[in-house]
Order: sequence, then structure tokens, then C-alpha cells
Amino acid sequence: MKRKGTEADVNPGIEGPSFEQMMQRLEELVSRLERGDLSLEESIRAFEEGIKLVKECTAVLGQAEKRIQHLTQEGASVTQAVPPPDEEERGGGELPF
Repeated sequence: MKRKGTEADVNPGIEGPSFEQMMQRLEELVSRLERGDLSLEESIRAFEEGIKLVKECTAVLGQAEKRIQHLTQEGASVTQAVPPPDEEERGGGELPF
């Protein structure tokens, strides 16, 4: 099953758990490991799953950061490209209604 933030971003038809769901699962794994009642093999499997989730969450956060940077840059270029209207264009200070 693919996770969001990896191939699901490239192929929207592939669904997986959300970032929040992955974080919740990661917290559950950490809690189980901290209790200390798992066998060595169970601990290793939980640790492996946790590492995989950390990588996937990091990828999702990286994509979110790229999107925010793109939107910020796009917004900055729009505000620079559009000069503020002067008084004549606004109707000399009169309300438009």
C-alpha cells in the first residue's frame, strides 16, 4: 500500500493514509516500544515500520514545503507585476456603488 507524499502525489489514483494517520501510527509504535513488553523480533519490526513512517512523513513535509515556497514565490511575483491603481483608476476616491 502506498502512502501519501510518495507515489500517491504523482499518481492521485493511489490512496494511502494521510500524514496525520501516519503520525498517529508512529506515536503508537513509539508507545509500544517505550513500554518495553515486546519481544526482540516485535521490537525490530516496530522499529522498521517506524523508520519507514518517518521517511514517508519527511517526504510529505518536503512536498508541502515545496508547495508553500512555490505559492509564496508565485504570490510575490503577482504582487510585483500588478502595480497599485492610482486615484484616477479608482474613480477619484468615490465609492463604486
